[in-house]
Amino acid sequence: MNGESPGVFIAEFDGGKRGRFGFVFDPQTRVPTDQFSINGGEKGLIYKYTNSLYDNEVWLAFYGLEDYEKNIVSYSDVNDVVDITHYEAEIDLTSPSKRLGLKADIEMIVRSDGIAAIPFIIGESLGTRDDDRKNKQMRISRAVVDGVPLAFAQEEWEGGFTVFLPAKAKAGDKITVEMELEGDFLRQSQFVNHCHYPRSNTSWYPRHGYLDRSTYALTFNHSKSRKVAAVGLRTSEERDPEDDSVTITKYEMRHPISLATFALGPFERHTEQIKWDTGEDPITLEFNSLPGAYLAIKESFILAELNNTVRYFHALFGAYPYDTFSATFHPYGFGQGFPSMLMMPPTDRDSKYTFAFVSHETAHQWWGNIVAWRSYRDQWLSEGFAEYSGVLYTGLRRDQGAAKNMIEAMRGSMSAPPRTELGLGKGRLTDVGPLILGHRLASSETLDAYSVLVYEKGALVLRMLHFLLSDPSTLDDKGFYDMMKDFVGRYRNKVASTDDFRIVAGEHFAKSPIGRKFGLQNLDWFFSQWVYDSKLPSYKMEYTIEDRQGGGVVVKGTVFQEDAGEKWFMPLPLVFDFGGKQVARGTVHAYGPSTPFSIDLPMKPKGVSLDPDKWILSDKTSESKK
Repeated sequence: MNGESPGVFIAEFDGGKRGRFGFVFDPQTRVPTDQFSINGGEKGLIYKYTNSLYDNEVWLAFYGLEDYEKNIVSYSDVNDVVDITHYEAEIDLTSPSKRLGLKADIEMIVRSDGIAAIPFIIGESLGTRDDDRKNKQMRISRAVVDGVPLAFAQEEWEGGFTVFLPAKAKAGDKITVEMELEGDFLRQSQFVNHCHYPRSNTSWYPRHGYLDRSTYALTFNHSKSRKVAAVGLRTSEERDPEDDSVTITKYEMRHPISLATFALGPFERHTEQIKWDTGEDPITLEFNSLPGAYLAIKESFILAELNNTVRYFHALFGAYPYDTFSATFHPYGFGQGFPSMLMMPPTDRDSKYTFAFVSHETAHQWWGNIVAWRSYRDQWLSEGFAEYSGVLYTGLRRDQGAAKNMIEAMRGSMSAPPRTELGLGKGRLTDVGPLILGHRLASSETLDAYSVLVYEKGALVLRMLHFLLSDPSTLDDKGFYDMMKDFVGRYRNKVASTDDFRIVAGEHFAKSPIGRKFGLQNLDWFFSQWVYDSKLPSYKMEYTIEDRQGGGVVVKGTVFQEDAGEKWFMPLPLVFDFGGKQVARGTVHAYGPSTPFSIDLPMKPKGVSLDPDKWILSDKTSESKK
């Protein structure tokens, strides 16, 4: 209907050794994006429904023949039909155990000529367990443009729907589609009564594309005995003049964001002011907790940690942009960091795990919200960055020993065997694939590969960049934080790819002490090794100390690099201990299997250590004096 050519090809195969599996080829890349979250420009998929996962498992994702011939491909977002700019939505929560009602005026700009059909995704996160996608889905009942009713189509198991315009639209046209939907899309916690949340925090309202940014005006109708927490600034909360049992609560998000959500419950609001150390106007911090009759929660502890973490990252990474910062009780075993609001379980124990968890979710205000990842391949820019932010905060909040323990645990996980449906598998997690593969790293044979590689290896890759952009002799790391602030500044309220980050980091690295020492103008070599490859090298240094004619000593030796490529290059920290807390710092480098070095010193050191603080990811790092 939109004149796009060629069309979509879908087939199912059965009867061979592999059993039943599917094949899809979509030149516009929408099926891979909307239903598989694969949006790096891949047009084709081979996949199989896996009973134990209650979902489709992708075996192979690939581009089109012309893409391979040209050796270049566009991200899937270039095929978005419209750009949604604003949601004006009324959400009915008056019968939360039965239905979620949604009326929305969705403002959008058409992106190409000849558009007659606009696809939307909704409920795509619902699985097949208990037929959730079929029975709990939000169903469209009405669509209107300029007073004209629109035809629409939504299949029984579809993770979305399509509306059909009365006439073809042109690029640049501004359209507002009025929609009405409803479904049994709210779930209540099994452990805490009267708390309701969307079955999927990210797919309860119609969206187009992957992480398109919009502003929001949200009006919630709900029982007066409950309160609503949502993203953005709460602008009003008052009784419905036509029904005294109903409260109307309004939220506004004036910054363009990718995802919005809410929660309904008997919340008690605890607030304090965030006073920025950098002098900006204070904003309100709010924690939507539960009364003690439901659950005992140390609200003062959670408020303090939220206040500490947001001020810390505000100083490190650039200004926090939203009008308020909040967290809402979330009775599930995970947290989510939406713009201006965290969905957070009751993490109120004084421990390094609490500090790491709260700071990770807070860091998503920068890594994922202020700067979003462009494709699934770039999601380490969100999760890996947030994970390392948690290490930085935990080291400050608890002690550096706690941060070191976290780093050692992450490094150890690289060599652990993958977890399968039947228990532990064979090999090492690091060998499953490079972190650029994102969620495709996880499969029935490698259930934990995504979390280990994208979160933990992603954090350790960023930690290596922290070292490379610092002064190794003084440990002055201002260059690293200058780079991170620059990255946030360039991509504020935008999406960024791994290549975007590589370019920003490379520009700063060229001016760093290590970059100047080795005459390196970019970080292409680093990303090729650590982001696009899956090797995990080991480093060993053998050295001797000889007296030097005229005084002082010379330290001579060789750095051996194992399980890496022939041209794998890596600067490594070197620390000389002279006793009495006197140390000197420098670098050696590894290039290929072995690299000799010679360093003059004014006096003999008591010890020489290769990367004692574990800045550089490795399977093993050691040194020996000959």
